[in-house]
Formats: sequence, structure tokens, C-alpha cells
Amino acid sequence: MDMDAQGRKIVLDGYDNISLDGLQEEMCSLLGLQCQFIMDTRQRPFGGSECIIVVLEDEEGSKWAVRPLQFRAFPEHVVMTVKREAELRLAIEEAGIAGITELKAFSATFDNPARFPFLVSEWAEGTQLRWTESYPPLPQREKVLRSVARIVSDLLQIQSKEYTATSYITTLINRKIKRAENNKLPSATRSECLDQQGLVAEYLIPDLDDSPCVLIHGDLTAENVIVDEDFNVKAIIDLGFADIIPLQFSACFPNFLTLEFESLHEPVEVEHGSGINGPLVWRSRNTEMMRRDWEFYLRCVEELSRGHPMLEAYYKLLAAEDEIKRYWWIMAATKLKIKKLAAKVKELEETRKTDHPDRFGAVARQPGEYVANERFLNLNLVSAVADILP
Repeated sequence: MDMDAQGRKIVLDGYDNISLDGLQEEMCSLLGLQCQFIMDTRQRPFGGSECIIVVLEDEEGSKWAVRPLQFRAFPEHVVMTVKREAELRLAIEEAGIAGITELKAFSATFDNPARFPFLVSEWAEGTQLRWTESYPPLPQREKVLRSVARIVSDLLQIQSKEYTATSYITTLINRKIKRAENNKLPSATRSECLDQQGLVAEYLIPDLDDSPCVLIHGDLTAENVIVDEDFNVKAIIDLGFADIIPLQFSACFPNFLTLEFESLHEPVEVEHGSGINGPLVWRSRNTEMMRRDWEFYLRCVEELSRGHPMLEAYYKLLAAEDEIKRYWWIMAATKLKIKKLAAKVKELEETRKTDHPDRFGAVARQPGEYVANERFLNLNLVSAVADILP
């Protein structure tokens, strides 16, 4: 992502397509108040993975985050994305869920003074979370993890019965197979898509097939968590990747505990297999602090789940020994650019278990109990595979 040290966009793809004067005019009309750009965001907007964010302040002193979305996407997709996020945000507000910035207004059309669809939400005062192996200190990082776990668990209250897990995953894979057959999926062959289809029976959990679909944030990066100086979580922002998906596919850890985890330790590189583009290289920053964060986050989810059958099922999915393999199979089966990943997970896991038995020490357990050493053998395989993600 092209950002400066303050999280401001450096390369503004499509930014010149937006009429900033028109955006300001539209904001004044929506609010019924005069407003102006602040924080130098007219020239140096904040950036998200698929958007820019400008901040305006009205004459009463309220601050508003205005977010045009996805400059490079097809116009129809931009409109659909804005409408979908607005729908989900309204559902969150109706459920009374705290910790998500309130939606003020939205415009799901290019036919407005700004010449671009956008969403307006309250501005979250604070700073974007920074998360490394040594920062924040232990008490503060536990405070953050506890708050994030609560918000994630609360979002699961937003549910629907749109489809079963089987229909969801088979529909997505079949779409990819069709694209591959029509040579519209350059990153995978039809055979590779069929391989993912063949793993459905292995990874699907029949007992949860008819469970409700639940809301996930979809992009829990550190930059989407806003904290104050005492590390109280003020808000989680940017629901651009939020979606309602089957419960059994919803369980995953925040990105800042996995792909984005920052460590001063040099990542360990492991090569495995070969192919047209050479061996797959895995980079792991698996550290003691990273493992501790995962364990604490799991405990928070477990505490929040007590007495709630759906949340208890979510916790069991998250704590399962094969959670990481299932997660990457789901990613490989449903996303466009990482189809080969799930097959490699199983191969590499067997290699690593052979080479490094009991790497994290033996742990006595009862049947069904969470097993740290086995789980983190898997974690060590995929804790930093961001290098192969789009």
C-alpha cells in the first residue's frame, strides 16, 4: 500500500476523478451545516486498502470521515459495495452494537456533486493501532485484545439464513471453475479449482451446515483499530470487506495477530515443492509473544461465548487444531489469487512436523482440549504468508 509514515496516501489512484468542491457541497447539503476539510486531508487524505478518507468538520464542531471507495473497480461494483456496507452498518446500529463508527449518510451513485459514491461516518478520535512484538506493553495489549474480541463476538449477532455452508462454498468454487474453463482465471487452472472442490468433504462440518450466516468485519488490520492514549479501543473502522457468511467459515484471528504481526526477529524462510514459478516460500515470524497473543485472544472469545450456543460453536472453530488449515482452504477455495495455498498447507505441515517434532514442548491434554504445541506447529507454517497474498 502506498502510504507515508502518517498513513496518508502517496499514490492517489483515481483521486482526481472526485470533485472535492462537489464533495464539500454535498456534505453541507447532507448535514444542513457549513463544513470544511480539516487535518490537511484535502491534499493528503488518509488511506485504506480500497479507499481514501477525507475529514470534514461542520460549523458545530462535529467531525466526519468521508470515504469514497475502490477507484479501480467496475462502477457497478463500487455502487453495490457502498450499498452493501451501508446496509450492514444500519443493521449494526439497529442491534445496538458498540465499537463501530456510526453511519451518517451515503451516496451510492456517480451522479452526485462529488462524481463518486461515498459513505459518511462519524470521525473516530484517536490513533491507528500499532502492534509489534514489543509494543504495546503487555497490560495494554490485553486490553486491546479483550475489546476486539468483544466487538467481533457482537458482530456475530447480525445473522441471516440466506444459504447453507454447502451451497455457499460450492457456488463460489463452481463460479471459479467456470471462469477457469473460459480462460478468465489466469492464476489457476480448472484442475486446481477441482482440487479445491474435492476438499469440500474433508473440511466441511456437517453439523454446522444449517447454522446461520454471521457478520464478519473481514479486514481487522491494525490500521482499522482506533485507540486512545491509554489503548482503549475507541472504534473499529472500514467495513468495506464486511460480509455475512456461514458460521463455520467465519472463525479467524485478527490480521494484526497473524499476517501483519511485526517482529524484530528475521523471518524464517522455508521452501517446499516446485512448480512453474519455483518453490513455494513460507515466511514465519512465529514468536513467543505472538503465541501468547493468540492464546489470550482465544481465552477472551471463550469467556464471551459462555452460555451462548452459537458463540460457543464459533470458539470451538477458532480453537480447533485444524483452524489454520481450514482458514487457508477457505481462502484458497473462494479467493481469486491464492488457489494453490490449501494443498501446500497440508504438504508443508507434514514436512515441518517431521523436521521439528514437539517444537513448542509437549502439553498434557484431555480429549477435545486446546493443544498449544500442535496448534502452533500449524501457526508456524502460515503466520506470515502475506508475501504471497495479493
